[in-house]
Amino acid sequence: MASMDQNPYAPPRSLVVDSPAGGAGAELPPLFAVSLPKLVVLSIVTFGLYEVYWAYRHWVAIRREERSDILPAARAFFGVIFCWALFRRIEKMGNAAKVPDAPPAGFLAVAWIIVTLCWRLPDPAWVISMGAPLFTLPIQAYANRINARLAPGHDRNARFGPANIGWIVVGGSVLALAMVGLFMPADPGG
Repeated sequence: MASMDQNPYAPPRSLVVDSPAGGAGAELPPLFAVSLPKLVVLSIVTFGLYEVYWAYRHWVAIRREERSDILPAARAFFGVIFCWALFRRIEKMGNAAKVPDAPPAGFLAVAWIIVTLCWRLPDPAWVISMGAPLFTLPIQAYANRINARLAPGHDRNARFGPANIGWIVVGGSVLALAMVGLFMPADPGG
């Protein structure tokens, strides 16, 4: 029973920590973990939507690590504006963890922005935008090395799950049709 001098409505003084989603033995990596083939395949078949999800997951991890009040969804949605900050934060995390061979974050961010904006080009030049994931690969490879150093037992996220396979089937079909339509001759008669 509480004594009279304790406030029964006061918040608890004990430290409360969330456990990782993977159970007691799983380690929570400091950054979003995903294999490079999975990143490329899903980015291409979703026409870049997976890159938005990829950025969102990195921003969530950064918010957790920095204990900041950033808005991951907004930063991911406006990726063209915030990608430089994301790439630099990953680089900074790696430097703090003494992970060697950081990729050139500034160059990769600018290149990613330029290639991503190529989707606005007319046929067939918009296809250039499909190369945007190539500029996220060095950053993700570096993030994977950071994760391996700081959380060696984490889930590497290399398998394609049922949802991933669904996106590959649907997005791959749409992409195949877009490519066929892109190279079909136009009907001059009508």
